[in-house]
Amino acid sequence: MLRTLAVIILSVVFNFMLSAQVKETVLNEHFTDNLAGWPEDINNVYTASVNSGVYYIEHKRNYGSKCFDIPTQLYPGTNYFIELKSKIKSGDASNGIGIVWGKSDFGYFSFVVTGDGKFYARKIQKGEQGEYLIEPKSSQHVQKTGNINTIRVQYSEGELMFFINGKYVAHIPSQKYFGDNAGVILYGRQVAEVYNFGIYGSKNYEPLLGYNAKMKFSHCSIDDNVDPSGVLFGNGDCRIQPGETVKLNVTLRNQGFQKTGNLLVNFYVISDYVKILNQNVPQPLNDVSRNQSQTFDLIIKVNEFCNLDNLKFKIDITDDKERLAESLTFSIPTRTYITPANKTNDDGITFTLSLRESNTGDINRDFPITTNSGKDICAVVIGVESYLSCPKALYAKNDAQIFYNYLVKVVNVPRQNIIYVTDKQANRYRIGRIFAPGGELQTIIENGARNVVVYFSGLGITSPKMSQPYMMLYDTEAATLLKTGYGVLEMYNAITAMKTISLICLFESNFNGLDRAGNSFLPNNQQQKTAVQFPSIKNESTCMFYASGGSEFNPIEETTFHGMFTHYILSALKNYGENRKTLDMENLYEAVFRGMTKNAAQKNLTVFPKMDCTGRYDIKLLK
Repeated sequence: MLRTLAVIILSVVFNFMLSAQVKETVLNEHFTDNLAGWPEDINNVYTASVNSGVYYIEHKRNYGSKCFDIPTQLYPGTNYFIELKSKIKSGDASNGIGIVWGKSDFGYFSFVVTGDGKFYARKIQKGEQGEYLIEPKSSQHVQKTGNINTIRVQYSEGELMFFINGKYVAHIPSQKYFGDNAGVILYGRQVAEVYNFGIYGSKNYEPLLGYNAKMKFSHCSIDDNVDPSGVLFGNGDCRIQPGETVKLNVTLRNQGFQKTGNLLVNFYVISDYVKILNQNVPQPLNDVSRNQSQTFDLIIKVNEFCNLDNLKFKIDITDDKERLAESLTFSIPTRTYITPANKTNDDGITFTLSLRESNTGDINRDFPITTNSGKDICAVVIGVESYLSCPKALYAKNDAQIFYNYLVKVVNVPRQNIIYVTDKQANRYRIGRIFAPGGELQTIIENGARNVVVYFSGLGITSPKMSQPYMMLYDTEAATLLKTGYGVLEMYNAITAMKTISLICLFESNFNGLDRAGNSFLPNNQQQKTAVQFPSIKNESTCMFYASGGSEFNPIEETTFHGMFTHYILSALKNYGENRKTLDMENLYEAVFRGMTKNAAQKNLTVFPKMDCTGRYDIKLLK
């Protein structure tokens, strides 16, 4: 009893000391994007999707477990802690959600809270039966199904301590880990939402031998303007204040005697109440010579409760193999007005005001919240970027993924109403099953979702015999098109036989045998000789919208990593969603046509999207 009490006291004291120390953020994931590479997929075993601040995960089997993990760069030889904030929405109350760490193909460890108020820790080793390191125990600190829990695994001096909602619950001796992966685990049939996953400790870097450059923090420009694109949310008063999203232009100078070489710059925040929005994106350090500089963009969000006089940051310069060249730190004062007429100098740091024109709005995150009713909508989203025997359709997978996000977050389509397939999953057999009579799509339609949206992003080609457009699927071959491709008319006829109310088809493809760089993928680089004849649709409840009229190729939009057609569809959804406006197909066509033709003209290209829709004022994406 006395030993347990002592451990509790010591663990609470250590918890306070560890939190009070300057800690390095190895990962602080808030799921505003998926730059960390969390698993995303929809299949018979699980569903996983990163959407606007939530990682939605579901394990569909009554037995076993599913890990959603990523590689980490945590150095295991020093103190650290891993923290998970999540909520079980539904499922078997005796099973639960937890942290998985020390994972590889040979095994892993897990700390889990269950829907009925228990917790436990397990060790799973390949080829052996799993064992409980902590047997299931009831705890008043566990919030049951439907409520949020924050759990923590904390390592110190050979001991692992476990916390639930800030309260110590158990400890065990630490064991040798199987690997470096960490993440989230679901046991049994569960539906859950994850809001934050953080790892705090020391980065695991090898030293980079032979590095003789010397980068130093030179100065920083601050941009706190109100940005129409929605990236920045400052008030333009030239100082960093609580609640603002600010862009810092950090300049580093090489004071060494040799060039830096081509390395990577990783930014980390040390101060509490501050979040780096582009933290998980290492920025390239060019081959900087002696006395030369390079500037990096750092976008930060300052919590409204921040009362710090200085914001502290850390920079690690590494190579692409995660070997460390050097580490730097710098501080930014708050509350001080920083203007061209009032330049300040603090420990050799000079601040200047930077008022730069805003970049293109980020349509890949911060999805607008709408009141649109999407319960009566079902969708098939197909994105084929990597092909079995064709060149890549650049950004096609990102097209499909973000369009799926917009359907869920903006159009408010229930996730179970969306069939989402990409790359290898989008093969001829699977697509045939989706649209077949009595198949996956018809099942959803018969459950009441009779307004159908089909989205396809990938390569396209035209049948030389019938002049009909065909979607190139993962295993489609140009030489055997009729057997391995999937015709647009075939798909249309299949869907209209399912007693739908409306049908919207969006094709990020040009159907002329050209990839997104305008190069032919036909055998021997042949040119498409047959002009595409799009199906003539007279049904007022159907809208067919194509990225081009068939003679042009559909270019990409580099600023947002999308096909240009998809870029302007998403832009329209974002704009109309933010302003709570109805988006019918006429409005969508005007927005896409205006944006694409103007953008293409600036690139010396000719692009004209094509819509076949007699009821374009009546068919709506947003009501």
